[in-house]
Amino acid sequence: MKKLTLFLLTLLFSGFAFAQEDPLLLQYRQKALEYQQQIKIAERQLSSATSKVEAAKSGQLPSLDFNSDYTYYGVPLQLAPPADAPPGTPGEELDNVYSLNLDLYQPILKGGQLKHEKLSAMSEVEMMKSYVGMSKQQVVLNSDMLYWNAVSKKETYNLYMKYKEVIGEFVKVIKDRVEEEVAGKNELYQAMVRYNDAEYKTIRSQKEYMVSIMNLNKIIGEPVNNPTSVADSLIAVQWVKTNDDLSELALNQRPELNYYKNEIEKSTYDEKLAIAKYNPQFGVFAGGKWGSPAPGLQKDPDFNYKLGARLSIPILRWGEKKERQFTAHQQVQIANLKLEETRDRVKMEVESSYYKLERSQEQLNFAKNSLANAAKNVSVMMDRYKEGLSSVLEVLDAQLDWQKTYYNYILAKYDLNVAYSQYQYAVGNFVQP
Repeated sequence: MKKLTLFLLTLLFSGFAFAQEDPLLLQYRQKALEYQQQIKIAERQLSSATSKVEAAKSGQLPSLDFNSDYTYYGVPLQLAPPADAPPGTPGEELDNVYSLNLDLYQPILKGGQLKHEKLSAMSEVEMMKSYVGMSKQQVVLNSDMLYWNAVSKKETYNLYMKYKEVIGEFVKVIKDRVEEEVAGKNELYQAMVRYNDAEYKTIRSQKEYMVSIMNLNKIIGEPVNNPTSVADSLIAVQWVKTNDDLSELALNQRPELNYYKNEIEKSTYDEKLAIAKYNPQFGVFAGGKWGSPAPGLQKDPDFNYKLGARLSIPILRWGEKKERQFTAHQQVQIANLKLEETRDRVKMEVESSYYKLERSQEQLNFAKNSLANAAKNVSVMMDRYKEGLSSVLEVLDAQLDWQKTYYNYILAKYDLNVAYSQYQYAVGNFVQP
């Protein structure tokens, strides 16, 4: 039983050494952030939104367009005769009309379109920055869950290996007693049944451990069958209770709140943009044209130029402006409701995660004390058996109780670490947008 006691003390105290600063956990968080397509998609959406801002700025600058046209007339156009031609002289017929045009246009008044388009694009950029932060937070939480699951499966596998070893040592003791005719074979058979059960649990726990490693590999971008290293046992995170307003902290840190705040801004600018095109528009233009007919309605192609100003005042659109404004305004209202819903959800997540953290700590403290008692019980029962005061089943039951109690201890550590990761996520401490 000395090996069992040493095994227990080593794992028990190593689990309470430090806070949740497992170097492998931090390493796999970073690998998940670098690999996950979810992050890459969010970053590309941010780049796309940034391009929209530059495009909106370009709308305020002059535009230069080249165009050409060609028309064939089945009934030719009758051009004017030359000025010096005798009266009654017909003009030339023109059936091919063509031109090459170069036009420059400078908008001066766009009814607020350019301004609101730019502000809408800038709000979208801020939304996408928050979306990147949201994606990173979720990826970190997912990688934490998969890492803690893998470590718990590994520690469970080690537990069953040790449990099988403990029963195996007891089987040797019984065999010696059977050979000395101090004990009957029924005691040996009882112990072998427990040994076979321990072997089965070992095989099953090894399978679960390997599957957990595969799931971890998928999120960090490693080959599925890669023998990724994880800690041998779960740490027990050290955390301090606080009287701070955690909900207020979360509302200031969670990227979801900034996302929906900027969505409200964007929707507001989009509403103004939707009706801006129904406002007066004014701009100036200049251009050049080469083609036929030429100035003076001559058949031979020649160059001409133009300068001008354009004013457009929409008058009647049959209710189109009103309907578009209503549609855009509904998006503003939807964005406000999303923000309210998110506020409530964040507050609930903070409160529930902190409650789980407190209860998980109590659960772990209880499991730790129970484990120490279970180990002492195994030692006492083994000594009593050697003295002929306890039966084989009493020893086997004590060993099984120890195994179950240790498994509960592993689950308690797992629950605490998961609760702490969920708490960090709820408050917004993982990744800032």
